[in-house]
Parts: sequence; structure tokens; C-alpha cells
Amino acid sequence: MPAKLNRIANDERDAFFEWKHLNEYYNEFIKGLKAGNFDRSEIQNEYMLQYYNPLTNKFERPTPKHSCYLKGKSPLLACFIDDAQGSKLLSTNKKMMSLALRHRHLGQFKTGGAIGMSLFISTQTFKSQGGLCKSVPNNCTSLILFKTKDMSELKQISEAFSGEIEIEKFMDLYKEATTVDHDFLFVDLHHKKDVQSSGFRKNFYTYLILDEKV
Repeated sequence: MPAKLNRIANDERDAFFEWKHLNEYYNEFIKGLKAGNFDRSEIQNEYMLQYYNPLTNKFERPTPKHSCYLKGKSPLLACFIDDAQGSKLLSTNKKMMSLALRHRHLGQFKTGGAIGMSLFISTQTFKSQGGLCKSVPNNCTSLILFKTKDMSELKQISEAFSGEIEIEKFMDLYKEATTVDHDFLFVDLHHKKDVQSSGFRKNFYTYLILDEKV
């Protein structure tokens, strides 16, 4: 699967830059065509074939694969991994470990930057055997934690965030966020401290302020 995701990112990158090139050259192409600057040897070149629409029998500006092209932006890619509990994909697959480390760099541009791909992983265990390989939680940017009866695993999760917040405070925030079934604690490890009041929320929209909750 990691190899397939890499191919998808590369294909999307190539499609974006091909459209961008053809779109930028279109006006010049039409200007030259009207001026009669194309001889017979050039009629079959890539531009003629790319711009020609056999349905309308006209040369037309290329249609973008995604509407974001029109704003000069490449597409946003995401992969959701579910029902993979206990599989080698999440626990011992070296390619998956590499993907967790470099998913932001998939589909690299020659000029710098990349298409990138966001990974969303649903799992029932955090650190237990058959759970996530270390590279996944170590590179996690956001965490959604639902109510659990496994206190030992909850303790493991709280310890993983001990660099961000004290374990006791994390547990208090977890209890506050999950008082109702199906509510969850959302942890944003990349929250904007000067803009957002906290990196912890009850569900997505209710911020939990440490000084008020603990």
C-alpha cells in the first residue's frame, strides 16, 4: 500500500504541472496559430494534440482535473486507514514506518515542496502488541481519543504526551472531554499558541483551558 500511495502522489503532481504548463502556453499557442506560424510538421506536436477537442472540432484551453488548479494550487491528498488492527501494516511494516516519517514529502516538486499526503489512522490500541509502530505516534500531529475502559492504555497515551502536559492534567482533560459517550478529547500538537487558546478540545469546537479545568 505505501508504494501505491507514493504512485498516487506522483501522478497527481505530474497531472498538476502538466496542466499548469499547457495552461500557461495556451495563449501563446492560439496567437501563433492565428498568425499561421505552425507548419505541417508541427500540427502533430504535443500542443496541438493536447488542445484539440474532437467533439467540438476546436482548440480549447485544457480543462483542469481539479478546480484548485485554477487557484494555482495542487490537490490535497488524504489516506484513511481503518480496520487494520493487528496487521503488519501498522506494527512491523518497514514501508509503513517510512510512510509515517515522509508522508508530507510524497510527490516532491523539482522546485521544492511537495504534494504531500495526510494520514488518518483509526486504531483500538496505542502501544500494545500488534498496535502502532513507534513512528506513527512519534509523528502524530493530532489525536482523537474516545472513552476507553483500558486504564493501562490510557496511562500509556498520557505518558506519550508528558512533554506537552503533566500526566495528571492530561487525565483530567480526558475525563472532562469524555463525560458523554461518543464525545472525545481532541489534541492538537501543532496548535497556534498566539491564536488558539488551547491545544486540547472537547470534540472539535470546545477548547479546554488548563487553568480553568485543573
